[in-house]
Amino acid sequence: MLDYRIDTFLTLCEEMNYRKTAERLNMTQPGVTQHIQYLEKFYGAKLFEYNGRQLTKTRQAELLKRHFDSVRTEERSLKDNFIHEDTVHLRVGATKTIGEYVIVPAIKTFVSNINHRLDLIIDNTETLLSMLSRNELDFAVIEGVFSKEAYPHHLFKRERFVGLCGKNHPFAGKTISLEDLFQENLIVRENGSGTRRLLQQAISDRGYSLESFRRYSSVSNFSVISELVANAGAITFAYEPVARSRNDLATFTVKDMQIHGEFNFVYTNAQVAQPQIHIFMPDNA
Repeated sequence: MLDYRIDTFLTLCEEMNYRKTAERLNMTQPGVTQHIQYLEKFYGAKLFEYNGRQLTKTRQAELLKRHFDSVRTEERSLKDNFIHEDTVHLRVGATKTIGEYVIVPAIKTFVSNINHRLDLIIDNTETLLSMLSRNELDFAVIEGVFSKEAYPHHLFKRERFVGLCGKNHPFAGKTISLEDLFQENLIVRENGSGTRRLLQQAISDRGYSLESFRRYSSVSNFSVISELVANAGAITFAYEPVARSRNDLATFTVKDMQIHGEFNFVYTNAQVAQPQIHIFMPDNA
């Protein structure tokens, strides 16, 4: 079991506020300070500092948090093995493209085993990474851009990131210019989405932003996005599996903007996560 002062440290890493940490742990604020000072003395490193009035983690704190996240994952896995020796219980996160269009066959196969339990969370990249850090997931399958320095990971697959429009849209099956693209009504995912971040990065690399579009809207649900694209004349950008999900969608490409995105398995402890991934998706671990 992790030392109670380590729990204080991890909670402060999440809250980044001494008062909120004390309230969450039902202790005094000076008690939180004492726990952090003990760890700083033990490890011989400053862990938190103020930049003006903003509390920030030092590089040493980031490294220590990554280590403790890994240890906490090992501890939970060991405890689960003691309690449920004959049961495999996985807590899996997936971003929306992957969860709704890519790993459904793996989910069906996994839950068909009576000794398997699954908690599946489908959400955006930012939310899933936060859940990993809080040890609320065993691993996540994430599309697009994330901080690879902060999380152990390995590649699942690469997919083309393409423009999507309705079958009768003038762009259907064509290669168009970036200038033509900006005249359209664009639908993007919500902030925190890896898909949105990938599109923003591609446009930014060419000196533009979402504000360059005549109009854009943010929608978090892929079914709604697909409906708007198929039947309301809008366009969007998504991975090819989304395009294959409906007969009334077509793809288009933008000249000099060929994009491929990564799908990655992300976790806090490779030794624990990789066998779990192998059970969940035997051909892709």
